[in-house]
Amino acid sequence: MSLDHLRDQILSNFIEEKVEVNQRLLIDKILARYSTDFVVYRELMQNSDDAKSSSIQIIFETENNKIEGKIKRILFKNNGFSFRIEDWNRLKKIAEGNPDEQKIGAFGVGFYSLFSLCENPFVSSGGQGMAFYWRGNQLFTKQGPIDDKDEGWTTFLMDMRDPLKLPNVEEFARFLTNSLVFTVNLQEISVYFNNTLSIQLSKKLQEPKLMMISSEFNTFSPQKIFHLTSVDIRNVQLDVKCQIGDASIFFRIASGNLDVKVSDTFSAEMERITKKKPPSETTIQMIFTGFNEHNSSKDHNNNISPIFKDLLQYPEQGKIYIGFTTHQTTGCCSHLAARVIPTMERESIDLANKTLAKYNGEMLCLAGTLCRILYEDELTQITRLYYEMICSTTKDNEDAKSIRELVEKRAAHALTHFSFNPSTPNEQVGNMVESQFFDCLKRRLSVLSTNGVLPISDIRIPNLEMEGFIRKVPLVPKIILEQCDSFFKKANKKLKIIEELTIQDVLYELNSRILSEDEMVKLLKWWISYKSKENNFVAVDPAKQFFQLARIGDRPLNTFRYFLNPGIIPPDVDIPIEVLPYTISKNFDNQDLKNCFGWLELPLINWAQFIVNYPDLEADPTFAKTVHQILARNLSNTSKSNKEIIRQLFVQKKCVPTIHGMKIPNEAYFEDVNIIPDLPIIQFQKPSSVKNLMELLGVRKVVELGLIFDRLNGKGDWDHIKLIKYFSSMLNDLKEDEIEILKNKPIWPKVNLTDLEFEKTNSMQYFIAKDLYAPLPIHHEFGLPVISWKGRWSHNSQEGKFLIKLGLQEYPTLEKILELAAPPTDPNIRNKALKYFIDKFEEKYSGNYDSTKVNVAFLPCSDSNIFARPLECFISPECEIMKFQVIRDDLQFQVAKLGVRNDPSREKIIDRLTQDPPQDENNAKKIFEYLTSQVIYFKYSDWDIISNSKFIPIKNETHPLANPCNCFFEISDEMLKDFFSHVDFGETANTFLRRCGVKDKPSPIDYAELLVKSSHKLWSSIGNDIERYLIILREIAVDFIHFETIARNKPNLIAEMKKASILVALKKENCYLASAQDIFINDNKIYQQIFDPLTAPEEFELVKFYKALGSRSLHKSVYESSTPKGTIRETEESYQLQELIKERASLFYFNYTSYDIKRDENWLKKLKIREIDYIETRYILEDITRIKKNHTSILQDDEMDTCTLYITSESSKLDISNHMAKYIFKKYDWKDIFCLNTLLTASLSSLKELGYPVDRILKNSALQHIVDQIIINQKRENYSEFSVANSSSHKSSYSSSYKSSYSSSYKSSYSSSYKYDPVFDPSANKESVITFETTQTLRNGLRNALMSCYSDSRNINNSKADVRDFTKARVLNDNYNNDNKDESNNESNIDNIQNIQNSINSSEIDNENQMNYLNYCDIIPDHLLYRVGTLQGIELYIPEGLNQSEILPQTRTDSLNRFISILKDFAEVFELSLKDIHIFYDNNANIIASNRNRILFFNFGFYLRLHDEECKNNPTINTMTFWFMIFCHELAHNFIESHDSKHEYYSSLLVEIFMTNFLVMLRKREIAW
Repeated sequence: MSLDHLRDQILSNFIEEKVEVNQRLLIDKILARYSTDFVVYRELMQNSDDAKSSSIQIIFETENNKIEGKIKRILFKNNGFSFRIEDWNRLKKIAEGNPDEQKIGAFGVGFYSLFSLCENPFVSSGGQGMAFYWRGNQLFTKQGPIDDKDEGWTTFLMDMRDPLKLPNVEEFARFLTNSLVFTVNLQEISVYFNNTLSIQLSKKLQEPKLMMISSEFNTFSPQKIFHLTSVDIRNVQLDVKCQIGDASIFFRIASGNLDVKVSDTFSAEMERITKKKPPSETTIQMIFTGFNEHNSSKDHNNNISPIFKDLLQYPEQGKIYIGFTTHQTTGCCSHLAARVIPTMERESIDLANKTLAKYNGEMLCLAGTLCRILYEDELTQITRLYYEMICSTTKDNEDAKSIRELVEKRAAHALTHFSFNPSTPNEQVGNMVESQFFDCLKRRLSVLSTNGVLPISDIRIPNLEMEGFIRKVPLVPKIILEQCDSFFKKANKKLKIIEELTIQDVLYELNSRILSEDEMVKLLKWWISYKSKENNFVAVDPAKQFFQLARIGDRPLNTFRYFLNPGIIPPDVDIPIEVLPYTISKNFDNQDLKNCFGWLELPLINWAQFIVNYPDLEADPTFAKTVHQILARNLSNTSKSNKEIIRQLFVQKKCVPTIHGMKIPNEAYFEDVNIIPDLPIIQFQKPSSVKNLMELLGVRKVVELGLIFDRLNGKGDWDHIKLIKYFSSMLNDLKEDEIEILKNKPIWPKVNLTDLEFEKTNSMQYFIAKDLYAPLPIHHEFGLPVISWKGRWSHNSQEGKFLIKLGLQEYPTLEKILELAAPPTDPNIRNKALKYFIDKFEEKYSGNYDSTKVNVAFLPCSDSNIFARPLECFISPECEIMKFQVIRDDLQFQVAKLGVRNDPSREKIIDRLTQDPPQDENNAKKIFEYLTSQVIYFKYSDWDIISNSKFIPIKNETHPLANPCNCFFEISDEMLKDFFSHVDFGETANTFLRRCGVKDKPSPIDYAELLVKSSHKLWSSIGNDIERYLIILREIAVDFIHFETIARNKPNLIAEMKKASILVALKKENCYLASAQDIFINDNKIYQQIFDPLTAPEEFELVKFYKALGSRSLHKSVYESSTPKGTIRETEESYQLQELIKERASLFYFNYTSYDIKRDENWLKKLKIREIDYIETRYILEDITRIKKNHTSILQDDEMDTCTLYITSESSKLDISNHMAKYIFKKYDWKDIFCLNTLLTASLSSLKELGYPVDRILKNSALQHIVDQIIINQKRENYSEFSVANSSSHKSSYSSSYKSSYSSSYKSSYSSSYKYDPVFDPSANKESVITFETTQTLRNGLRNALMSCYSDSRNINNSKADVRDFTKARVLNDNYNNDNKDESNNESNIDNIQNIQNSINSSEIDNENQMNYLNYCDIIPDHLLYRVGTLQGIELYIPEGLNQSEILPQTRTDSLNRFISILKDFAEVFELSLKDIHIFYDNNANIIASNRNRILFFNFGFYLRLHDEECKNNPTINTMTFWFMIFCHELAHNFIESHDSKHEYYSSLLVEIFMTNFLVMLRKREIAW
């Protein structure tokens, strides 16, 4: 049956009932949506305007008519038309509204705002009155004629519900002003406080003027619903008089008249929503405060009255008026009044409803059109003013600037007025208006620029760096840009309708005109800034065009190459034409001119090349002096090559002014050259200032030597002393070639060595200066040629410096002094010379002295007949023991600076030691002691040489010398002294030898080499003392295994060790020497007993050593194959062993890692065990074969995935453990075998005492053993399938044996970890067989016991009875296959199972767990909870003293419903009734849930804290699992009251039983794990 049919059936057959409305609550909820202050007055003023009132009065009557008293009554009066019958009727109806589409009221709830102030309003109008009053929650009215004294006035009387304070005059006046501005009919408002007129407002309107709308405008809304047919504008003046003062404002209201055209469907939908049809025409109005009106509205302090601050929003956003102001802003500075459809509280525009959003959006779009019309009209007027007042005048005076500034301010005001910002609270409103503002006209927005009003796209945003040279490109004026900064940023970045000045604009400017010099400076500064910015990437580099278009005079910038540095070349001299005018370049940093323009600083050389061609240079001394001054001043900073160029430019020019006229430089002399008169001396005011230039050009400082010699004495007869004095005075002026002449001219006499007196004779010999020595006594003593000299000699005098410069020697050269100090020089001179050399070494000789290059033997040694070079003798007397020469004693502390070393170098010492080694121990001891002092100087490479050299004397006639590597300080065994060299030269000497390589004792490498070379000789020498040989092997083995010294240092030695017979091998009780490959590792005693091969000693280190050298594992070398013999059968013993191994399988792997295991626990559980007569095993080692009978073996089955353990009646547990270890572990030894043997033989209780985790490993769920029993039962039934022996007799024996043996074992194993529980003990009923059906019966028993707790009787109080019923059900089901048994046996079993209660009561309680449970599971007493209600069938409780709102607040309704839904899901899971589940709320307690008389209480507070946030969309698996466990916990209290192991057991059992229901519920709720 369909739902439609069911609905029709209800409508046809049942009684009709009226839906009731609680009118008081309805009105309260309506009023709650009106948040605006003074909302009552807003609604009454709107009604008054709709009634065509021109004036209203608001009268506040206070207590006792005192101004400070509170309001007790309010009268609101208007002079509009009186109420009509339909008006009275609508007043009584809520939400019917005014159907007149020209009226604002749409929802019919405005009048009821009066109830926000009063309880019983009264209305009088046209001789009728209507009183409102309440009866309960229903509102009633009474209407009738009255004697109305205020004829012509409609009055609303409101007696205050609660007395109110009088409104603030300023705030109330501001509200009324805003309300009055867009009213159609209202023009005056009077407010009285008692009988005093406190506020009076009046509105004056001029006649509207029709605006012309350009045909370019699109006057339709986007979807053509509205069409703007005309716009009229009128001037408005508002006046206010109140206590805070009188004020007036002026503004314009533009009214746009709209035609409305909608479809019938749209109209019907509008009527359905608003109860009105859309009007056929309507009006939108905007306030526009022009620049002049805005200024006229300010007082004498240039401020606007605070009463009007909301009305004149400029520069803030205007508001949307729907009759009166709303919270919604317009996005621009204009208020907008329109008949848009508001939300019910009339604070915002309805853009949520699809139909209303379309209607409102279309009207808002035309508001944008109206804004654009107003703006363009204002710009038209500004254009007229611009051309009349600015373009018509050519003067650029202060008046013109003032007019331009005024026009720009007006334009900025207009643009600011219509600049859009995000509207609030709905940004969409402003976006709609702004979008249409720009889209309604294809022409770009008009903006005043520096060149007049132009489309915004033709104007550029100015750049401060460019303002100094941009004149032709129209820019945004600074005043407009600063005031409208946000608009231009938006227009540039977002709207993309205006650009900033670009390089193309600059090029246009340059192409249009030639810049002045000042403008050029600013242009170049901008270009520097432009080039420095990295983001100026353009497709084509504008630099070329820039340099062509930018011109200085008639010259483009690309024709300039240099700029002037006034510090080098003064600006007032002539410069080349390609140099930038200094008046421009002086404004820039030189580096910028270089980097940004490629111009270079005019080089001095270029200017010199330019100026050298001026004729005045050779004709005008003044001009020439100026040029020389400039060149001289900068010559020091000129390169050598450029100096040479300057020299070449001027050297042949007669450009040097002298006393004899203009001369070429080489013909002129400096002013201090006066040795010869009448020379052409240079003539400068300050000759020193041009001295450097004159020197460069070749002006002479001295007279030629030839001329001097000719003038003095043509024969060369001169006084050399006077000559020296003259030349020394002119030394700095002499040219190099002249000095060279003096150096090589033999004009200097030497002292007569006979009488040391100066005599001038005709036969006197003359020498060049370098062949003579200074006139000092020491030079006379050395017999050296000394220059003839009168008076005292000083090398610091002017004359002395001159002679020294010519080469006169101040002291003997290094070669000369060494020659004087060495034989065969006279001994007196020799000693003086050596002393002089040593004393003056640092001062005169150290710089040139190199001891390695001295070939003169001038140093006396300790042997007086021997002289040596510095490197051939030494200071230390100790080195004499090695036959080295030692310096004479008195010179030991003086010759170190001459390169004499204290000791010989390490190379010489090594060479002497190896080439001339000591031949006896006494001499060797002294040499080694000396060498100990020198070891710090040896290098690593030296020790290699020494260690391999034979220089140590030993007692060996055949080899008297040994190298250090073969010598040792200690040899522990006297026997080994025949094989190793023993030395000892004392502690000091031994220090050197130890560094050379002599070891304290032989190393493992030494032992290994000894064995490889002489193992049999050594073996023979030790006789029967094998331990002495093993000591050596152990030394080698420890190093071989742990330190690997041999492997690192002598890898080839290992190969020799593997081949040589150096290892001790055991065979029976004898020892032999054998190689590693002939010896086996004894890792299998059985194989060793069978074959008795050569085996390694059973020492850990030696075994590893033998293995490393190649000894093989005996275990791996023997091939073993076993064959079962006799009948393969399963016996009671094999079965019990198999069950024992399977039961304890996990224990075999305890404390073993996965790396130790060859086969895992699953393999062991699959291991089959069979009994056999015996096992025949074949053993093969190389070519030897042995056959033996065994009792135990594990063989692979044919299936290849399982194995069988074969045993005999003689098999021991130890033998079985041995074979199991071989298969389980990768590596094993006797400890592993004995461990397995213990696990097979010890009881579980004993193993537990040993530390085995028997409880954790064997513990399964409470019913796990039932599954084991099912498997056992199946094996029993199928036993005959794999029994080889007589099946019937064997099965009988197996059955009886197993029951007595295995059951006992099972009981024993569980009794060690749990309290004995007869319910789960197979031995409690020896005839029971547990199957899947009995397991289900067991579960059902507990389920039924639980359900009995919630039966209708509700009188079950004895938990023991419940358990008894439960256990009874279990036993009856356990014996379902023993129908022939009598009832007494069943009753006996029930009594037996009843012991569970005793077992539970006797268990220990976990105190810690109990305390934890008590914290969260306490039972709340009856007197502390009381019910507060029922929700969805579940009772709700709170503790005493808690408010009902804590659990039932509106904010928590959804959370409570979610919690109830979860609990209802679990009622279904546990098959409970909802009456057994209660909810309580206590946020101060730690109780999560409790079980009180089997009624379950759940704490809503815990759910809120833990899970509500994550369950808002859907319950999570975390939440559902948590409360599932809480349910099981609390239900377990139906059987066990305390928190102990029994309670935990029942909780776990309930989890297992109801898990299926829980999973089904999760899938149903689609909750994923």
